[in-house]
Amino acid sequence: MKKVLLILFITVVPVLAQKVTVVEDIALTTPTEGSFYYPTLNPDGTGILYSSENHKGLWYKNLTSGKTVKITDALGAGYDPGFSSRRNEIIYREDKFVKGKKLSSLISYDLIARKSLVLDEGIRDLKICKSSNRISYDYVRETELRSINKENTLQKTNSSEISVVIENSKIVLYENNKKRIIEPLGVGNYIWPSISPDKTKLLFTFAGKGTYVSNLEGTILKKIGYANYPSWSPDGNWILFMKDFDDGTIITSSDIFIADSKGSKFFNLTEKRDDISLYPKWGNSNAEVFYNTDFGQIRKIKLKYE
Repeated sequence: MKKVLLILFITVVPVLAQKVTVVEDIALTTPTEGSFYYPTLNPDGTGILYSSENHKGLWYKNLTSGKTVKITDALGAGYDPGFSSRRNEIIYREDKFVKGKKLSSLISYDLIARKSLVLDEGIRDLKICKSSNRISYDYVRETELRSINKENTLQKTNSSEISVVIENSKIVLYENNKKRIIEPLGVGNYIWPSISPDKTKLLFTFAGKGTYVSNLEGTILKKIGYANYPSWSPDGNWILFMKDFDDGTIITSSDIFIADSKGSKFFNLTEKRDDISLYPKWGNSNAEVFYNTDFGQIRKIKLKYE
């Protein structure tokens, strides 16, 4: 028993004692290519998706060849686009205004064939959400959760995965075809919810109060503090976020941070940069972080844990 405990102790200590170092911080786009925001890496790490500052349009850059393809100029395409479980397929939304009313469509785009397919349309309230397996995507049509299967047909989801969205400023959890409203801190404005990779915890921001971790019943486990645009690392041990400040009109400063999931250690990843760093996203491992600057350059950070 003592040997087992000693092994466990040796295994745990390095994690608790970790330091995080920025090995490199490199540009993936140049000013001549344009201004881009909200980067998302594809599942195999060979390409990156990004949009414009107002979420209009969508571009894909092949990180091997350096070639960029414009996928669409549609309004709303930059709101939570992603890659489906099918290789080279992108899922995004397209917003149109008909007689003053916004109607959205769910679109599939094939990077190889360079063709788009309308999967669903005429939706008053469309939300794309990544399921807890970090691979497949679901979407909410009005208040009903649906999934996109491998044949690109739409159906009510029977998945055992968990999806979370915001509806009417509340956290809504979809699990096993059941819908639950969660308000861990009472009535208020909840934003940026996500499920931990092990499907046991919820990360969210409560406007005016900060970012928190709770269990799936809404019991608060930890307050992270002022941490905007938060997301779980692929292994669930770290939380990525930005600390942005404004003068009431424009953002005046912002840095990218990571914190351990217990909220006890914080590391500023962009403190040596003079520009404003925004909207960070994890890559496919804890070692990569992607973000954009205030003037629209997409950048990649490589991290070392020790």
